[in-house]
Order: sequence, then C-alpha cells, then structure tokens
Amino acid sequence: MKPLLKNRSFTSIWFGNGISELGGQFGTFCMSILVYRLTESTLALGSIWILYYLSSLTLQLIIGPYIDRWSRKWIMVLTQWSRGLIFIFPLIVLSTGHLEVWHLYLVQFIIGIITPLYIPANQAITPTIVSREQLQTANGYLESTIRVMTVVAPITAGLVVQYLSAEITLAMVSTLLFLSGFLILRVQEKRGPRDIRKPWIQEFIEGTSYFFRQKIILWLNIFLAFVQFGVGVTIVITIPYITDVLAGNELHYGLFLAGFPLGYVIGALLINYFKINSRRLMMLGALFVGGLTFIALGFNHSIWFAIFTESIGGIMIAIFSIHNITLLQLAVPDRLMGKVGSVRMLIVRGAVLLGLFIGGILSELYGIRPMYFMIGGIICATSFFGISLPYFKFIDEKITEDQIAS
Repeated sequence: MKPLLKNRSFTSIWFGNGISELGGQFGTFCMSILVYRLTESTLALGSIWILYYLSSLTLQLIIGPYIDRWSRKWIMVLTQWSRGLIFIFPLIVLSTGHLEVWHLYLVQFIIGIITPLYIPANQAITPTIVSREQLQTANGYLESTIRVMTVVAPITAGLVVQYLSAEITLAMVSTLLFLSGFLILRVQEKRGPRDIRKPWIQEFIEGTSYFFRQKIILWLNIFLAFVQFGVGVTIVITIPYITDVLAGNELHYGLFLAGFPLGYVIGALLINYFKINSRRLMMLGALFVGGLTFIALGFNHSIWFAIFTESIGGIMIAIFSIHNITLLQLAVPDRLMGKVGSVRMLIVRGAVLLGLFIGGILSELYGIRPMYFMIGGIICATSFFGISLPYFKFIDEKITEDQIAS
C-alpha cells in the first residue's frame, strides 16, 4: 500500500483544498467587511448569508446525479476557476469606485450556487484515491487543514485589508482559487464503471432512497443537523456575545473564532489515538460533551474561559465529524456517492439556514445567553438518546462490502 503522503493524487487534493479554503475565507472576510462598510447594518450582513444558503440549497437539491455522471476532478477544477473569475468582478467595480451593495449580493448568490458542486465532489473523490484503511487518516488531514485555514485566513485577511487594501485582498482570493484548481488538475482520477444514464428524477430518487434506507447514514446526519443548527444560531449571536455580553473587543472576537478550529485541529490529530470499542459511545459521547460546552458558554462571564471552552468544543466535534464523513464514504458505493452526498449536504445546509432564522428572531426576544442554553440542551438531549437507547446499537456495527452492494 502506497504511504498516504506519497500519494500524489491525495496530496494534490490536500494542498488544493487548503489553498481553496484560504482563498474562500479571505473572500468571506472581505465580502463581510465591504457589506458592513457600505451599509453599517448587521441586518444586511446577516441577510447576505441567508442569500448564500438559499442559493446553495437550490442547487444542492438537483446536483447529486450529475456529480456521479461527470468527472469529479473536473467539477472541482472548474468550480475553483469559476469562483476565481467571479471575485474579479467586485475587484473591478471596487477599483473603479463604482461598488454598490447589490454587486456583493450578486457575487454571494453565485458563489452559493457554485459551492454545492465542490463539496460533494470532493467527498466523493477521496475514497477513489486512497485505500479504505487510510480513509479516516486522510479525512483527518483534510479536515484539520481546513480548520487551520479558518484560523489563519481571518487574521491574515484583516492585516491585508487594514494595511494594504480590500482590492489586494480580492486579487489574492482570485489567485488562490485559480492555484487550487491547477493543483487539483494533478489528481489521477479513478472512475469505476458508470450505469447507463437514467432520467434525472430516477437518479435523484435512487440516491435519496439509498440515503434513507441506510440507518447509520441517516441518523448520523440527523445528529449532525442538530450541530449545524447550532452553527447557524452562533453565526448570529457570536459578535454580540463577545462584545456586549462579555464586554470584549475585536481581538477577543478573533481569538474566540480561532478557538474552535484550533480545537478541531487537535481533535483531528488525536483521533487515531482514541481507542474505544464502542463507536456509538465515542461519537455521541463527544457530541454530548460538545453540547455541554454551549451550556458552559451560557453561564460564562470570562472571555478567556470562553476561548478555552470553544477549543474543547472543537476537539469534540472533530471526533464526531471525521468519523461521520469516513462512515459515509465507507457505506456508500461510488456510483451513488454524489447523489447521497448532495442529500446529506441539503439537510446540513437547511439546518444552518434554520438556525440563522431562529437565532436572529429568538436572540432579539430573549437575549444571547438563552440561545447557548437552547443549542447545548438540544445537542445534549439528542446525543444522550443516541447513547442510551438500544435502537442505536447499529452505529457500532461494522460496514461490510455486502451492505454497500445492497
């Protein structure tokens, strides 16, 4: 078996993903700054993310069958190059002094349509370029690198915007996305036999049916959806939590944002050292502890304890999420990976969107701390049921080739 780090296809995906995430995070940071500069409105800032998720959901609903028909490598490459081209538009209008807020909404809408192509294609191609035995380690590398970039990018982008310009930041976004596409071009894609093409609706039903028939995929995705609902809520409440509730400043906000991905990286690096016989106990136990960190934030009055708590949450969610992705890749045949992955992402993105709406409304009515209690309570309750109810013993079962074939 070829060592993972000597596998050129894997390292191309690995570095391509890292550079892509860096560019994407630069773009997110710069777009948010520009929207707020133009509007000075937190409502406008929140609505641009709602627009992004709405457009993502639209394409996520229909794209799955095409990811299994087309070359996943070329989907990823063309997606990156398209994103790079799109960011040239705000660069031009900003440089000429004609930037308006609707330009940024248009860019975010298009990016929201394109992104659902990249993520399921990326998850679908990984099992075809690494062995089953290396899959969990590979996912650990990929996920931890993405989380590192979510720490590095906002700090770096902030320095570039502050000391250079937003125009240079946008130029860097395009450059990084183009470079990511060129790296992914080096992947030697292995494509299995493809079925005779069927009507889109037939393929969509096939992927959706498989998703709902496989209990382990369905239920772990439901558990993940509760976490993503919490993510949606925190997108709305994090800034007022740090600046108003804890009386922190922008530096504290940046450190708090860095806490979760740093913890995630630690969790990803340590995941192979967690030796618990029960997969269910390990995954859902980590999720339960992650829920407790939200409750702790609701009680908390210290900015430094908040940062530490967020790091613990990152470790726990890494343990759950990396196992979750690996199990999906092991349980789904290659010919259905794109379709099943798209159904999964549709549910996940829908949960985030719901969290954005509910978090925005309830935080206005009841304040910030109750939102952390609500998120933590939901995650703890659902994971506790998963641990304690005998029905969920199937999470511990080994996935066999016969199960996949069926």
